[in-house]
Amino acid sequence: MKFSDASSSVRAILLSRPATILPVFLAGTSASMVAQSVPIVGVVLAYLLLLGTDRIESVFAAIQGVDFSQSNPTEAETERIAEALMQLFTPKTIAILVLSVIGALVVGLIARAIAEAAQVHTTTAALRNEPALPSGVAGANNDWWTFIKLSVVRALTFLLLLSPIGLLAYFATTVNSMLILLVFLGGFLLIPVGFVVYLLFMFVPQAIVIDDVGVRTGIRRSGSFVWNNKARVGAYLVIVIGLVGVLGFVSFFFQLLGVGQLLGIAVAFFLIPTLGLLKTALYLDEQPLEHGARGSVRGAFRRGLGELKSFVFGRFELVIASTALFAAGTAGGWFATSQFALESLQTDVSQNVFGAIPVDTFVMLTANNWLVSISAAFSGLAFGAPTVVALLFNGLIVGAVVGLLPDTSIAVALIAPHGIIEIPALSIAGALGLHLGGTAWSYIRSSATATDLAGELSRAYYILLGLLPVFIVAAFIEAFVTWWFAAALT
Repeated sequence: MKFSDASSSVRAILLSRPATILPVFLAGTSASMVAQSVPIVGVVLAYLLLLGTDRIESVFAAIQGVDFSQSNPTEAETERIAEALMQLFTPKTIAILVLSVIGALVVGLIARAIAEAAQVHTTTAALRNEPALPSGVAGANNDWWTFIKLSVVRALTFLLLLSPIGLLAYFATTVNSMLILLVFLGGFLLIPVGFVVYLLFMFVPQAIVIDDVGVRTGIRRSGSFVWNNKARVGAYLVIVIGLVGVLGFVSFFFQLLGVGQLLGIAVAFFLIPTLGLLKTALYLDEQPLEHGARGSVRGAFRRGLGELKSFVFGRFELVIASTALFAAGTAGGWFATSQFALESLQTDVSQNVFGAIPVDTFVMLTANNWLVSISAAFSGLAFGAPTVVALLFNGLIVGAVVGLLPDTSIAVALIAPHGIIEIPALSIAGALGLHLGGTAWSYIRSSATATDLAGELSRAYYILLGLLPVFIVAAFIEAFVTWWFAAALT
């Protein structure tokens, strides 16, 4: 497809029917949460292994000895804390943590490979004007093993490219500093070689899906496509560089304003879907799509609020279960730390730490909570396990922080005003993850069809849109109201 036709088709899909592709791309962003659930479990297991020994008590004793009224701990206090922390690293805990990291890498690779398969199948179907989400679900089920092999081959190839430079850098710092010149030279030469390898793998996912080939043939066809379509590929790379450059500038601007989390929303909802669609459209030899009526943002959010209401009342037992998991984590965190309350830590609510007009904090909290809810919901596609871990872990963090504070009433006053809205919203996102996990399990067992799972993915997308206004209200209360409430109670 010509570049102009490809870009026209991309605009047609993103402007008129974004809901046909965005769910699988948002699900792809949750792969990191799926991977993170493994080390989270590892850390909890390591903690339970150390529980009952004097090692945990030594850490909290060292922290309790810090005078938090000072701006920074003294050198002696820092050394005492460091020594206590080092005692936590026993052979058993190190083994658990190492295995957790390895497990996270493996799980992350598998999750991203399956997400990539779903995304390419979805975009291909959308560009052919076919049912996109059902095709993405069925395609991921059919090609998951091929895409895992592609991910392994791709990762090993780049690892082999980088390993000589890494070895040279190691020997330069430990054996002979004169080798540092070879490191710089090797790194300089690695840039064009790495770029060629990148081009070689660039369209392999599209070749696997569109041409129905394996990894080896896909690499050959990808390389052949790049060689025979230099103008199209060059234009695509210009778009990539341009968009990344623009987002880099926008990111810098966002950081200055203190709202860097907005970049995550821009990447998830715009950059990744746009580039994924464009790359598939370039490889696909189809007629360009006709532009339909633009989708209504207001209509999408209106539908989202309706789907949110329907889900809460239709799956209320899952909302209760999700809330119970968060509460269980909170209780566990509090019981784990309450005996080590930091009496020297004084909670000062005499002034608002967010500032007089904390617009930046309000935006940051809204964006962060919404992105977390998106990841928690779509990570549930891994049969609900990552969602369960996320609910328990986030509750554990809240409970642990409350347990460490010397005055629990202050902690409750700081959490309750926005928490009565934010926590139920996060619980709904968790319930949505559990629901998607159950549907995915039914699909694997053939008791649900690809269309059933695709329908739930689409519904989840709209429910998450409906949660955004809820998080806006919660963030507004946290940024502008919570401090006044806490100050009034003290």
